[in-house]
Amino acid sequence: MSRILIATSPEKGHINPMMGVAQWLRRLGHTVGWLCIPEPSPQLSTLGVEVLHLPAAAHEAPGIETGGEALARLVRDEVALGKWIRGLLLDSVPALLEPVSQVVRAFRPDVMALDGMQYAAVLAAHREGLPWAGVSSALSLLEPMEDYGLLRNVRALASERAALFAQHGFDARFRNCECLSPRLNIIFATEDFLGPDAGLPPATRLVGPSIPPEPRGDEVDFPWERLGTRPVVYVSFGSQISWQPTLFRTIAEAAAPLGVTLVLSAGELADTDFARSLPGDVVAVPYTPQRQLLPRASAFISHGGANSVMEALTAGVPLLLLPVCNDQPIQAHFLQKSGAGLALSPDTLSVEDCRAALRQLLAEGTPLRAKVSAISKAYQARDGAREAAERIAALVA
Repeated sequence: MSRILIATSPEKGHINPMMGVAQWLRRLGHTVGWLCIPEPSPQLSTLGVEVLHLPAAAHEAPGIETGGEALARLVRDEVALGKWIRGLLLDSVPALLEPVSQVVRAFRPDVMALDGMQYAAVLAAHREGLPWAGVSSALSLLEPMEDYGLLRNVRALASERAALFAQHGFDARFRNCECLSPRLNIIFATEDFLGPDAGLPPATRLVGPSIPPEPRGDEVDFPWERLGTRPVVYVSFGSQISWQPTLFRTIAEAAAPLGVTLVLSAGELADTDFARSLPGDVVAVPYTPQRQLLPRASAFISHGGANSVMEALTAGVPLLLLPVCNDQPIQAHFLQKSGAGLALSPDTLSVEDCRAALRQLLAEGTPLRAKVSAISKAYQARDGAREAAERIAALVA
C-alpha cells in the first residue's frame, strides 16, 4: 500500500475536515503521516497516524495571533487582518520551506494531501516531484462574489505570491488563499448545496461532507442534563474567534423570550460573570462536542466556518450565519442562495433582527426547513471522507 502525507495548519477548522480522510486512508491500508505547520495538534495523538514534527529551529513567526480576544478583535479590522494573512501565507514560507522539505524527504510519501494555504508544503511537494491533492477546508476554492474582504486582501498579495512560486519554478494557479493542484482538488460539499453554477476550478471534485467514521479526538464532556425539553439554539463562532461578548449578549436577549435553551460555545468567556449574566436559559461551555450536539439542535447560529456549515447541513439543522471574516462570507453566500438558512451582518445585528431570524429558523413546515432537509438527505447519501481518501490514493503512479 501507499505512504500518504497530510499537511495542514493545527487549527480545528483545518484539522477536523481531514480527520475522516485520514481514518479512511488507514482503513484502506495506507500508512499516513500528518504534519501540522508549525506544530502538531494534541488532537492527532488519538488518530493512529504518524505525527510528524518540524525541526526544532522552525517555529511560527512571532506576533501572529492564533486565538482569544486579540484575534477576535484583529479580524474585524481588514487592514490588520491583511497583515495577519500576509504573515501566515507569505512571510513565514522562506524559513519553513527547507524544514518542511526535510520532513517530506524523511517520511518518503508516495502522495501528499495538502491544505492549499500551506504554501511551504505545496512548494516542498513541487520540489520533491510528488503528486499532491489540494483538500480545501472551506469553500474558498469558489469565488462567487466579485468583492469581499478576503479577495481584497489576497489580491494585494498576488504579485508577491506569484514571484515566490516562480522562484521555485512553479507557475501556480490560485483561488483566494489556496493553491490549486493540477491533479486533484477536493471540496466537501455537493451540488445540492452549491448549485450547478458554483464555478469549480479545473480538476476539482465535490465529494460530499467529510464525516469521520470514528471519534476525531476533540470530543469533550457536556452537561446533557441541562438541555431538558425546550428547543435548543446552538451558538458557536469556532475555536479561534469564540471571544464574542457583544454578539453573545445580543443573541441571548433575542432568544430569551422564545422558550428555548441557548447553548453557547463560549471559549474563555464560559465560566465568567459575563456568561452568568446573560438572560434566558443559557448553557455556556468552553467547547462543545459539536457533532453530538447538532442532532439535538433546532437552530444553529454560527460565524460561517465551513466545517460548521457542513456538519449542520448534514444534521439537517437550519442556520443563521453572522460572517466575520475570510472565507465566512462565501459560506454565507451559498447558504442564502440555497435557501437553507439566513445571513446577517454581525456589525449591525440588533436584538429585533436576531429574534426575527430565530423565529423563522424555528418555524415548522417552512420552505427553508424543507430545503435544509433535502440537502441533509443528499449529504447523508455521500461519504466525502471515504471518496476523498480513495481519490487521493489513486494519484499514486
